[in-house]
Amino acid sequence: MSDLPDLMAGPSRAVIAAAVPRGMRRAGSQQEWLRTLKEDLEVLELRADGYSNLLRVANLIVWAADWSTLCSRPTIARIVDVTGLARPTVKRWIRWLRDRGWLGVVEQGSTCRFRKGTGAGLLDDGLGNRAALWVLAVPRRTARDHRQEPAVDQPEQISEPPSVSLRRRETSSPTRTREERSPRRRSSRISPTWSLHDTARTKRDKIALCERLRAEDPLLRRVTAWYLRWWLAPFIDEGWTAADVLHALNVRPDDSRWTYTWSSASEIRHVPGWVRHRLAAWLDSEGRPVPSRSQRRAAADAARRAEQAARRAERARMAAAAGWLEVPGPRPAAEDDGHPVEAVASTPAAGPNAAWRKARAETERRRREKEAAELAALAAWEARRRAERRSV
Repeated sequence: MSDLPDLMAGPSRAVIAAAVPRGMRRAGSQQEWLRTLKEDLEVLELRADGYSNLLRVANLIVWAADWSTLCSRPTIARIVDVTGLARPTVKRWIRWLRDRGWLGVVEQGSTCRFRKGTGAGLLDDGLGNRAALWVLAVPRRTARDHRQEPAVDQPEQISEPPSVSLRRRETSSPTRTREERSPRRRSSRISPTWSLHDTARTKRDKIALCERLRAEDPLLRRVTAWYLRWWLAPFIDEGWTAADVLHALNVRPDDSRWTYTWSSASEIRHVPGWVRHRLAAWLDSEGRPVPSRSQRRAAADAARRAEQAARRAERARMAAAAGWLEVPGPRPAAEDDGHPVEAVASTPAAGPNAAWRKARAETERRRREKEAAELAALAAWEARRRAERRSV
C-alpha cells in the first residue's frame, strides 16, 4: 500500500481539530469568521489601507472555504489576480493571519522542484503542485470579552505587517562614542480633554476632537481617532463641534429621533456604515453638510439681536418725533456688541406740553373726587352701625 495521502478524500476531523491553534476554535460559519475578524481590536487599530488589504485577502480565503469542514484552499496566484495586490503583500497578510491564529495549517503546500546543476531532473514528492489547506479559526473568547478589558495605549499605526526579510533598523550598540541608545519612541495618545463646544482647525485639534467623541460614545471606541477623523472630515471642516456630531448621531435634522432596532451596541457589526448612514441625513443634495445645531442656534441668536436693535432704533425714532429726551443715567462701560459707550452730554430735559398737563390735571381731579366719595360712603356706613347699636 502507498504511504501517500488520499488526494481524493478530504482531511479527517481529527486532523482538522489538531490543526486549530491553541486558544482558538473552529469557526461555525463563514460569516462568523469574517465578522469576528472585523470586530477584533487589533484589526480595528490598523490604518485604513492596511485594513482594506487585510479584508480583501480575508474575503477570498473565507469564500473559498468548504461549508462542512470550514477548510479553505485558495492559491496565492488566485488571490493576487483577484485582489490586484502584490504577491509579497498577500504573503505577509496570510502570515499575519496564521501568526495570530485566524488560520490553522491542515496541510502544507507542495510543489515539484528541479535539481540544481546540469542534467537536473524533477524532485517530486508524489503530491504534485498543491496549495496549502487552512482551517478557519476564531478566538474562544467573544468580542464582548475583548471590549471589557481595560483600555491601553494605542500601538503604533502600521499599514503592513512586518516582514521577516526586512533588515532590522535598530542596533543593539551605539554607532558613535559617548552616544547612548535612545529609547524606542511610541506614538503618544492625545488626551480626550477637548471641549464639546469648540471647533477644530489644525490636524491635532481634529484628532483631539475625535478622542473626545470616543470618550463620550462607547460605540466609537471600536475605531481609532485617526480613522474617525477621516470619516468626519467634511463635517469638522464645516465648523461642527463634538456636541454637534453626537447630536447628529441621535437626532435627525427635523428634530425627530432615530429609532433603534437593536438592544445593545454590540449588535452593530459595521460601525463605519452605521455612522455613515446616520450622518447622511445631515447632507444636502450636493453632498455637503448642512448647518449643525450650534450653527443654527448662533444664527437664531444673531437674528434676534438684530431684531432687538431694530426695535430700539424704532423706539428712539418715535421718541425723538414726540419731543422726548431720555434723562442720562449710569450706564455700563460696554454694550452687547462690545463697543464702548460714548459720554452723553448733560442736556436739560424738555417739559411736557400743554395737552399733557391738561390730561394729567383732569386725571388727578377724578382721582380725588373718587377718594372723597369713598370716604363719605364709609362715614355714612359707620354712622348707621352706631345708630343700630344704640337702638339695641
